Amino acid sequence: MELTKQKNYQQAFDLASASMKGLDLEERAGKAGALYQKGMDGDEVIVHFFSEPYHIRFPQVEFYSPSKTAVSLVARTILLHYLITSDGSPLSGKWVGYKDISGGLLYASVFGRRVTEPLVKKFGRSAKSFMDVGTTLGGKPGGVGDASLAFQVLPHIPLQYVLWEGDDEFPPNVQLLFDASVDHHLTLEDIVVLGQMATRRLLHSSGKMQDMDDD
Repeated sequence: MELTKQKNYQQAFDLASASMKGLDLEERAGKAGALYQKGMDGDEVIVHFFSEPYHIRFPQVEFYSPSKTAVSLVARTILLHYLITSDGSPLSGKWVGYKDISGGLLYASVFGRRVTEPLVKKFGRSAKSFMDVGTTLGGKPGGVGDASLAFQVLPHIPLQYVLWEGDDEFPPNVQLLFDASVDHHLTLEDIVVLGQMATRRLLHSSGKMQDMDDD
């Protein structure tokens, strides 16, 4: 991570950590669909993030995940922002693109550049490869486009990738869709970061599968 980005995330994390100390953790966990546990040495909130349990201990604001030796600064920041922001709104059942979220049009070009364009370059001509990679990460196939995969990223935030393969007439295209309630649980900026994280998981897994194919 670039030094400037690292500094910005550290500042965001520090602010979020300070904000959490003034909140009712049990109430926040309930709104976010997380598990709250009260212990003798403090409180703990468990949030499922990309289908894995992340334990956050308070008041220390320490993070632990059984499958991770360390939880990244970006992941820690997003998890705290989710706990702070989520108002408990239920899913609407309606999928929308980022630009269709209130205010999203202003950041749509950034979202496309960081989240969907890398997938077009990697999988735009191979829906099968996209599905192979996505299902290994727990994605559930859908019936939209030439390939689609849905992921439960946070308790109240599912997302769905839809891919259309390119041909002689049309270029390939990838969309990342969210439930219309997503801005009740994260800010626009955090939704971009969440999309980046999901996309990087796909690209990283694709690299691993390529390494296996080359063996």
